[in-house]
Amino acid sequence: GVPPEYVDWLRVKLTGRKTRLRFDDFTSDLFDIDNRIDQGCPLSVILYAYYNSDLIDSVDTKGGETAVGSMDDVALVTTSKSFEVCHNKARRFMDRDGGAQDWSRSHNSTYSLDKFGLLNCKSQPKCIGLGPPLRLTDRT
Repeated sequence: GVPPEYVDWLRVKLTGRKTRLRFDDFTSDLFDIDNRIDQGCPLSVILYAYYNSDLIDSVDTKGGETAVGSMDDVALVTTSKSFEVCHNKARRFMDRDGGAQDWSRSHNSTYSLDKFGLLNCKSQPKCIGLGPPLRLTDRT
């Protein structure tokens, strides 16, 4: 685990922060910053590794899932004999108990499904095409 003195130091660093927005001739009132680390903070690489670790660890490696993460990006790789089975694995990763949607809620981190990318790959290189779309919940 993380040494308690590190946790205590981070709690102090991240508690009680406020900011205001300024642009053109507008200045907002002060408002609380409830999550995230300061932009450009050198600790962000280390902290994101801890932050994302539960999500990356939630993959079903025996079921053909692998995940890797870098900062606030996570890539899920699923393998199977068909696109349909791979897509089902991706949906399960998102929707199962302890999966990505649960992680999102418990970590105050909303997914932007419009930023999701899908890469369908076939073992037959002469068969060209994108493959079928992946449907996650009510969106493609």
